[in-house]
Amino acid sequence: MDPTRDALKGVAAEVARSITSRAVLGLGSGSTVARLLEELAPLIIGKSVRGVATSTQIELVASRCGIELVPFRGSVDLVVDGADQVDRRLNLVKGGGGALLREKVVMGSAKSIAVVAGENKFVKRLCDNGVRVPVEVLPMARESAKLKLSMLGGVAEERLLPKGYPYFTENGNVILDTLFEPIESPKDLEVRVRSTPGVAEVGIFTFKPLTVYRLEGEGRFEALTGEE
Repeated sequence: MDPTRDALKGVAAEVARSITSRAVLGLGSGSTVARLLEELAPLIIGKSVRGVATSTQIELVASRCGIELVPFRGSVDLVVDGADQVDRRLNLVKGGGGALLREKVVMGSAKSIAVVAGENKFVKRLCDNGVRVPVEVLPMARESAKLKLSMLGGVAEERLLPKGYPYFTENGNVILDTLFEPIESPKDLEVRVRSTPGVAEVGIFTFKPLTVYRLEGEGRFEALTGEE
């Protein structure tokens, strides 16, 4: 018996009830979203639901689950996504899988947002426990962005592949995984990092309203709602 899978079944059932016929879903990336889609897909058969994928990984999962994929047309009805970390105000760190730019574009267009995360991802402040914030950067700006991030109190390390080669996103950019002191004002830091020349996007997500489903032990979950 897998308690996480049982919790995801419950989340999928609740999310499915909010999905209307011919809805367009924004599909975030990562293993939790992939598992959620596997539970959600059988519950929305017959609703002609379509999906906008944010990565090749989730394209493959959605296709396997029978969800029709469509190009992004500027808006989606509901985003389902995961998170690397969630603070007490339901701000998020995302981008561990490298899809933060596309995830933020799609999430910023959504009528509603559903995020799923294990209870170990919840902290008082973002960057507690040494979690780094992914920052997607144009390759030519990798060094200047590191310097600018250091002026904001960050320690940036370029993400590398296992053999030491640079990691490139599906947009052709590099990622600077950046360590900050625990963040008191995520919105302020999000704006300041994003304004750095050469930065395409930062993995701090402060969208509201949203619902975050906290996966707990024994197959349970809790729905937490964040407002403006």
